[in-house]
Amino acid sequence: MSLKHIIKIIFKHRNISLMILIQIAIAVTIVGNASFISYGTLKNWLIPSHLDEVEILNVYTKVFDNQVDKSAMIQRDLTNLSALSDVTQVTYASNELVLATVAGSNLVYKTIQEDEAGFENAQFDVTSQGVATLGLNITQGRDFYPNEFVYAAASQNRYASVVLISEALAKTLFGEQSALGQTIYLQRARRPYQVVGVYADKMLGEGAVYEQHWYHSTIVPQAHFGSTDINYLLRVKKGTSEAILQEVEDQLYLQHGRIVERVEFAARAKKRLWDGRSTFAFIMIGISVIAIIVTGFGIIGLVSFSVSIRKKDIGILRALGASQHTVLKALLMENALLALAGILLGSFAALWLNNYFVTHLRAQGLVEPWLAVLVALSVWLLSAAAVYIPVRKAANIAPARVTKTN
Repeated sequence: MSLKHIIKIIFKHRNISLMILIQIAIAVTIVGNASFISYGTLKNWLIPSHLDEVEILNVYTKVFDNQVDKSAMIQRDLTNLSALSDVTQVTYASNELVLATVAGSNLVYKTIQEDEAGFENAQFDVTSQGVATLGLNITQGRDFYPNEFVYAAASQNRYASVVLISEALAKTLFGEQSALGQTIYLQRARRPYQVVGVYADKMLGEGAVYEQHWYHSTIVPQAHFGSTDINYLLRVKKGTSEAILQEVEDQLYLQHGRIVERVEFAARAKKRLWDGRSTFAFIMIGISVIAIIVTGFGIIGLVSFSVSIRKKDIGILRALGASQHTVLKALLMENALLALAGILLGSFAALWLNNYFVTHLRAQGLVEPWLAVLVALSVWLLSAAAVYIPVRKAANIAPARVTKTN
């Protein structure tokens, strides 16, 4: 049976054909997006952090007493936390915690031009022991000088003039050109900072990772206080037990007027984020499985119905000498064409929807060509398997039984 004749049959039974096509297109759209999002999510959070995750502590506190002198409190905390036997370095971190940052205004710009789109960046404002606490390996340039650190109330609008940046960010901004001595502009206010050093990549900051900029980060020698949030990063000795968490919390509670919201190893922060992301990814995979099952049964039902109303046509073909193999091949080809059209339509919808999710909903959809091909092939095989049983049954129809008149 010619392709032209098969297409005529499809148009003759266009209502059922359209339903099969739409069923397949919806399946590709759902499974494709779920696959892209799941893959992007799992890939992002399986990358190595290059951090000493079991030697770095995140400490997050809030001050509820407005009468507390926050500057004096921070200075006392730094002194008291440094005195703990297992603590080797401690830094005040005015806005970010390792691996638990929030995306927002932490952008980095190469120029001061208003129309330039910034790159996602995890910015860490630290005090004098910040570089050592994070365990940074400076590969180009130098560390901060003591007189380059700025410690001031946020209302004073005092900022540092220099910055350290990661190798990944340096490559993004300047390519093969040296970043040393270059000026970059941070946050939406586009404050200028001169690059004095570049450090080996570390995964710092949820926001940058979320935007596929896995190792984009900057370290700024400034610490602002005044808000209710007072955060610290601590480095402890290798092999330190979790008992240190309680010691840190007890020490912080010696200073009245605040609550300690969280003290945790960076490894725990990463796991907490990973658990949430992986759960979401597995939910999307579950949705894909359900979509596949529903699509399979839907195709079986639609094809069975299509065959039932075409029994006489099929019987006539058999009476005219068409073999079972010819009828089977023609019906499979018919559904293969519908599957192809549905896959193309569904793939277009999946890519458009994925772009919408990534652009407007900050979903981690990562479109990989091999994954798109795998989804298309899987749905194709599913549709072929779903139509085989009713089509094979149709090919076995005895012409005498369906062509005889009552």
